[in-house]
Amino acid sequence: MIAAAEYGKALFSLAKETHSEDAILETLKIVRDMLSNYPAYSKLLDTPAISTDEKLSLIDKSFGECEQIVLNFIKILCEKHAVYQLHACVSTYIQLYNEEKGICEATCITAMPLTDFQKNALCQKISTMTHKRVQLTEKVDSALIGGMILLVDGKQLDGSIKTRLDHFRLALADIIM
Repeated sequence: MIAAAEYGKALFSLAKETHSEDAILETLKIVRDMLSNYPAYSKLLDTPAISTDEKLSLIDKSFGECEQIVLNFIKILCEKHAVYQLHACVSTYIQLYNEEKGICEATCITAMPLTDFQKNALCQKISTMTHKRVQLTEKVDSALIGGMILLVDGKQLDGSIKTRLDHFRLALADIIM
């Protein structure tokens, strides 16, 4: 078993040395998404039933057009039987990249899609709070009824009507009992 965080840090350090942080980030996201969409392929690359040479050949065929650093990284994970750890390595890489570039990732969950004006206002507010550039991911969950849940830097702010109604229901149940 590998220390995924350490591998992610090492990969980021190498990317910085070669001034290829952006290109490697984009390639890592593509590879991560591809392996997420095809989990059987990840299992194939980690299985001891196939020789390492055959697996490395498969990696060359599948990812041969990738950044060389990423291609080599996947091969190292394969040799260590740790391709399943790629997601955790990429998460560490993204975290370090965001810290270096002053980026804050935020997720906004609402009952209905936000308008462009609302997105811009929300990003501006988060940017003012964090002093970072905001990358906003929007998700829609009609079960919220209204309001929003905001995830920023590992903190959750829940202002959804569903949560307010749930709290009200519990308070009412305490009064009645």
